[in-house]
Amino acid sequence: MAWNFRALRFLRRRMTIAAPKMAVRTHVPWYMRAVFWIVVLSISIAGAAWVYDAGRKFAGFDSNEVQQELANLRTRAAQLNDENARLKAVQNSADSKLAIEQTAQKRMAEQVQALEMENTRLKEDIALFEGMVAADRKEGSVAINGFKVQVAGGQLKYRMLLTRGARTGSIMGGAQEPEFAGRLVFEITPELPAGTDAAGANGAMIRLPAAGDPAAEGTKIKFRYFQRAEGSLMLPPGIRPKQVVVRLLEGDKMRVSETAVPAASN
Repeated sequence: MAWNFRALRFLRRRMTIAAPKMAVRTHVPWYMRAVFWIVVLSISIAGAAWVYDAGRKFAGFDSNEVQQELANLRTRAAQLNDENARLKAVQNSADSKLAIEQTAQKRMAEQVQALEMENTRLKEDIALFEGMVAADRKEGSVAINGFKVQVAGGQLKYRMLLTRGARTGSIMGGAQEPEFAGRLVFEITPELPAGTDAAGANGAMIRLPAAGDPAAEGTKIKFRYFQRAEGSLMLPPGIRPKQVVVRLLEGDKMRVSETAVPAASN
């Protein structure tokens, strides 16, 4: 009796409104569901990209226009680089031409200076020979021509032309004059320091070459009719010559002297 009651009760729960709800679902394989969700995500991403691109266009920013502008700028930059390279080549060529012209001008100036010096020497030579054959030139007399001095680097640089009067016919003839042997001595009057009283200052002259000076050998003179004499002597420290007197000595006897004022150094 009890079993029947329980069965009746079970059937009542299953068959009446109080019975549990039942859902009927169609069975779908897992890979079909995966494909479905992949398609949905792809459509969503494409839609989002379209919306983003449409928003940028609506805001005034077009990627295609930007790409085109960037391509134009790159083309312009390449053109400017080519133009810059061409201008640099033109500038280098102009610099080379300018350097060549400057070098040519420098060489021309050096040649002009050399020609001027040679012209001066030729004039001195003409004066030399004119003096040697002058009628009033005493036979055997010695002269100093073109005496010039210059101070540079603590040295006294000198240049002169020594000539000797010849007897008539002795230059071209067989009976030539004997050689003249002597030496040059330089007496320097130094400049006084600023503010020094000339009357109370020690104005002693400085005599060059000094004893033991290796340059003394260059001041020895030996010639028959003419000789160019040039060289340099070391000045005492702090001495600036105001006037220079050169004396040509034969033994201890002075034969001739000449005075010059030092020229400004270049």
